[in-house]
Amino acid sequence: MKIELKDLTPVRKQMAVEVDPEVVAREQGAVLRRFVSQVRLPGFRPGKAPASLVRTRFAKEIEEDVRDRLLSRLYREATQEKGLRPLGDPVLEKLTHEEGQPFRFETSFEVLPAFTAKGYREVHARQPKAVVGDEEVSAALQDIQRSRTRLVTAEKAAEPGDVLVADVHGHPEGGEPFHRERTLLEVGAEGHLPDFDTALVGAAAGADLDVTVSYPADHQARDLAGKPVRFQIHVHEVKQKDVPALDDALAKDLGDFETLEALRARVREDLEARKVEAAQSAVRQGVLDKVLLENPIPLPEHLVNDELRHRVEEMVRSLVLQGVDVEKMDVDWKEIGARQEEPARKTVHARLVLDAIAQAEGLTVDEGELDARLGREAERMGEGKVGLRRRLQEGGGLEALKIQMVREKTLDFLTSVANIQVEE
Repeated sequence: MKIELKDLTPVRKQMAVEVDPEVVAREQGAVLRRFVSQVRLPGFRPGKAPASLVRTRFAKEIEEDVRDRLLSRLYREATQEKGLRPLGDPVLEKLTHEEGQPFRFETSFEVLPAFTAKGYREVHARQPKAVVGDEEVSAALQDIQRSRTRLVTAEKAAEPGDVLVADVHGHPEGGEPFHRERTLLEVGAEGHLPDFDTALVGAAAGADLDVTVSYPADHQARDLAGKPVRFQIHVHEVKQKDVPALDDALAKDLGDFETLEALRARVREDLEARKVEAAQSAVRQGVLDKVLLENPIPLPEHLVNDELRHRVEEMVRSLVLQGVDVEKMDVDWKEIGARQEEPARKTVHARLVLDAIAQAEGLTVDEGELDARLGREAERMGEGKVGLRRRLQEGGGLEALKIQMVREKTLDFLTSVANIQVEE
């Protein structure tokens, strides 16, 4: 077997492979014997038809099978002989397959970039100081207070901040009507057009409202943008917000707190923990960014496209879980893909550099670390550890988890050997 290898780019190879006619003849013989044993021809018992008749009857199928088998086997053997690990499927560029002639083909494919990671020790980085101000604690307490707000029926006319329980019939000009039963309408809610809210103010239970609202051309609801919409609204109830006082009673109602000050202390503690985590995450990202700048490398488009596809699929999956009909969305997926290209490239870059550093430093994950991680994941997902391991193993996810854990350990290592200064 003759192999010619050419570098088209640092990550793309072109390979030409040629074998003698004798190799082709042996493959033809093997394929013909398989056809003879499998085909059924009138007048012959299975496997007893003459080889010459089978060759004539199935000449096209036999040659296609020979070609495909030779391509697959020779490509695999040639890449192994040259110590190459192709990414994705190869592109067949040329093929010579003629009776009595050498079998030759040319193909191109991508490989991982060959490089030695450098400049990853003692990277300088700054860590923000995790300080929680009194105003942040007060804002968090107000969020808790709002989360405990109840809606209570009020025998009065609606005011800004009140909530109507109402049936809504919408009639967009030239569009499809829509209907919502016993929906909640907050007077003055963000996103309401002024004319719509004006109609709601003063409404009482039993009221029937009829209002036409003109939506601006740039409105986010594309099916309503630039159209007048007639709303017919029947009000069932007016509800007002019952906001609990920020006091000891609210703290006790939340659980293990005897006083408001105890709740305040816990809120501060939680906020500080989140800030510390965010600061540490910022340091890790800062260290990684500097290491990537020290290691510019060519990126295989196959890996970038895989990451792009994964990102879009995750976006679609998230929308479906939220109950969104993706097929009916007016979305430019090409534009979304273009916006995700740079983040995808950075992710691929980071993975390749982290893998190279892990190899250089001999960083691995042992069975004990993997088992502990599986235990945490199983608890988080509410399933048994043994079942999770089996499921991941069957789907190839166990090896992917190991690779991810090694990358996380490598980033921990980079942070541990970095020169980090905590901001005052």
